[in-house]
Amino acid sequence: MRRFADVIEDLQLKDLPLFEGRFTWSGGVNNQSFSMLDHFLVNEEWDCHFSGSRQCVLLRSVSDHFPILLEGGSLRRGPSPFRFKNMWLKVEGFKDLLKAWWEGDNFNGSASFILAKKLKVVKSKLKEWNRDVFGTVDYRKNLALDQL
Repeated sequence: MRRFADVIEDLQLKDLPLFEGRFTWSGGVNNQSFSMLDHFLVNEEWDCHFSGSRQCVLLRSVSDHFPILLEGGSLRRGPSPFRFKNMWLKVEGFKDLLKAWWEGDNFNGSASFILAKKLKVVKSKLKEWNRDVFGTVDYRKNLALDQL
């Protein structure tokens, strides 16, 4: 058992929070012995990637071990997806800027290829323009909500 504990320590593994029960095994005379034998062990990278993960004890049917369900939490996939913000339409000159960006680059290829390239360019320009004009709106909004 000591060697197993050493491996857990060497690999810097941690046990996820356990919900819906305190034990994963019961046995002995009249099932009066209980123990936490089964675990999901994860490293720091996994825990950061799947924040909020936890293990839940389920009802057992025939085994003396309770099944454990791993609930994945929220997956962090990188940058948030691009979203058009309606507030941009209220900025004077925005539509002219958008038109200039759309017409600014010429691409050769099929209509779908040209459309994809133009959308990619406009997306990049919008992100940069939004950062320059409005800053980090979502961050400031969440900060203000946290202060309420």
